[in-house]
Parts: sequence; C-alpha cells; structure tokens
Amino acid sequence: GFQVIIGAVVKGVLLVSVSLLFGALIPTITVMLFFASLRLIAGGYHMDTYGKCITVSLALFVLAGVIVQYTHIYWPGEYIMVLAVATFVAGLYAVIRWAPKDTPNKPITRPEDIKKFKILSIAHIFVWIGVEFALMYMKLNMYALAGCFGIMISIFIISPPGHRFFDMLSGRMDRAKKLKMNLTAGKNL
Repeated sequence: GFQVIIGAVVKGVLLVSVSLLFGALIPTITVMLFFASLRLIAGGYHMDTYGKCITVSLALFVLAGVIVQYTHIYWPGEYIMVLAVATFVAGLYAVIRWAPKDTPNKPITRPEDIKKFKILSIAHIFVWIGVEFALMYMKLNMYALAGCFGIMISIFIISPPGHRFFDMLSGRMDRAKKLKMNLTAGKNL
C-alpha cells in the first residue's frame, strides 16, 4: 500500500512538472481527471512495470494536454460537439462491449461485479456527455475538449486494439532496454 502511495506521488509530481514545462498544466490535469473517472470503473490496460507505466502515462496525458492547450481556440463549438457525440457513441459501444476490463493484478471474476461495473461504466458515459454539453453551453471549450481526450484515452485502453498497441509498445520498450544494457556492457569490456 505504501509503495502505491509513493508511486502516485512521484507520478503526480512528474505530471505536474512536465505539463508545467510545456505550459499545459490545467488541460493535462483535466484530461487525466476525465480519464481516471472512467478508468476507475471500466478498468483497462496496465503496463507490466512502474517505469513503463509512468513513461506511457506521462506521454499520453501531457501530449493530450498540450494538444488541448494549443488548439482549443481553433475549435468551433460545433466541432467540439461533433467530437463529443462521436466520443459518446464510441465510448458507449466500448463499455457495453468490453467493460469492465480486468487485469492479472485486479481480476474481476464474479458475475455480479462484472454486471455492476458494466452498468456503472454505461451510466458514467451518459453522465459524462451531460457534463460535456454543460461545458460547451458555458463556452468552456478547453475543458470540453480535454474531457473528450480523457474519455477517448480511457476507452482506447479497454479495447482490444488498445491492448495490442500497448503490448507492442511494452515489447519495444523491453527491446530498447536490452539494447541499452548490451551497449553499456560492451563499453565496460
């Protein structure tokens, strides 16, 4: 438990630091909060090491935050609405089809738990689209766009294509680490 707390603090400090460096703190945190709100109930892919998790998480959230920060002023409200509706449809399909997505570390095997998390995931998508429309109505386009990005990331990590992508990425990270270790060992000879 203590290791999880320390890991979360380290991840939080890094997320804040890197997003500040890119001038995208608020959108990055907003993306992450929307992502986490669905992730908690729908589940999704987990990297097999803390280093991979923090690297990929930082890259995903900060990249999304930077895109939101520097492009939201160019998005007319109608386009954000189209993106939100498309995200809603994709999200509803994904949670009906694949949620909850368990992991070896957190298996969900009891049928009543599966049903409960699926219903909560579906309800979450409906609540989220309501929040999106409220944000758009209040002309808070940056937050609405960040909400779309956060939910899109969350639905991607529960989908089979998302799992294949992250498995491939994990394998490449393993190969890069082995190559670096071999190169380092070669220099020491």
